[in-house]
Amino acid sequence: MNKNRRYPKPQVRLRQPVLAGASPHDPPKLHHAFLLRKAPWPWRRALGAGLCLFVPLFAATLAHRPLWGLLATIGGFTGIYTAAIPLRRLALKLVIVAVGLSVSLGLGTMSAASPASMAIVFALVGGCATFLCSALQVAPPGPFFFIMACAIGTGMPVDPVAAPERAAVALVGGAIAWVISMGIAWGLSWRQPHHHTESAKRLMNRAPFQLAALRLRHALPIRSPYMMAGFRMALGICCAVLLAYALGNTRPYWVPVGCAATLIGTTMMGTIHRAIQRAFGTALGVLIAGAILSFRPSYIALACIVFVLQTVTELLIPRNYGLAVIFITPLALTITEIARVGLSVPTLIHARFIDTLLGCCVGLVIRLLWWLPEK
Repeated sequence: MNKNRRYPKPQVRLRQPVLAGASPHDPPKLHHAFLLRKAPWPWRRALGAGLCLFVPLFAATLAHRPLWGLLATIGGFTGIYTAAIPLRRLALKLVIVAVGLSVSLGLGTMSAASPASMAIVFALVGGCATFLCSALQVAPPGPFFFIMACAIGTGMPVDPVAAPERAAVALVGGAIAWVISMGIAWGLSWRQPHHHTESAKRLMNRAPFQLAALRLRHALPIRSPYMMAGFRMALGICCAVLLAYALGNTRPYWVPVGCAATLIGTTMMGTIHRAIQRAFGTALGVLIAGAILSFRPSYIALACIVFVLQTVTELLIPRNYGLAVIFITPLALTITEIARVGLSVPTLIHARFIDTLLGCCVGLVIRLLWWLPEK
């Protein structure tokens, strides 16, 4: 039997979000970066993502291992990648995400000892994550949290020997997030009517492997837009790290994060929007992070704070990325900086804001100079 007829390529139509105050037929403009999209509030997804960070940190704190809890929250970002897809596909996807996040954290930990190794590993993680997420059409946040996991690994106290332990703890957090996410998805599946025939069910379970292989094969040519996107991300992150070190920054992990967030935009205007939203969101986000760190909350209180920050972030992302960054920033900075001794909060606020501006500038320059075939 003809395989193409047996497993037809699904036709997917994505409805673009509509900006409040803008026609859906208008071309994107600069001021659209500040507009709100008309989108429903994703309460189930947001609360699930918040629980995926709260549970491992809270449980580790009760077990008198709060630092392990902070590491486990990195694997807890697995819950962000939950999607409305068949349960078997979702289970496999979340396993891959959990492993990818833990490996990214471990590689970041191993590379933190020298600027050259950090630049190479950052570029490798960012390039590979961008290529795979774009080729396999992974919905947002796509490659961003793999890059952030690597960045958090480089931002922790330098200890390459601790890489396996940190990666293993993050993987435990990913496993907890897998259980929570699959439990929510399974519970919701029982409440929704199913009208699939037996053949349709077999198709949904088997076609994803063929479809993934087909997409990767089409993405492998060196000049494909997916490969070019990976190369562009790798180059941008590498330049961001090396430039930060050249300017005397000995902890430049936040610079490549700003660069990566900017380069995720697939068009020139999308890149400019990301840079603007990242800069303004970080300006407010570092103030929130500074307030949290200055109070030195207990780890139980911190678990609640992390839950709130993650939940609000997921609620705001469909409406405006810049608003979401206001809460992403203190979330990541709190996880990375809370355990550091002798922390100067004003210095932290100033440094991380400057790092973000530098990373956004590098991302914009790379996007301007890089020729990327548009879809």
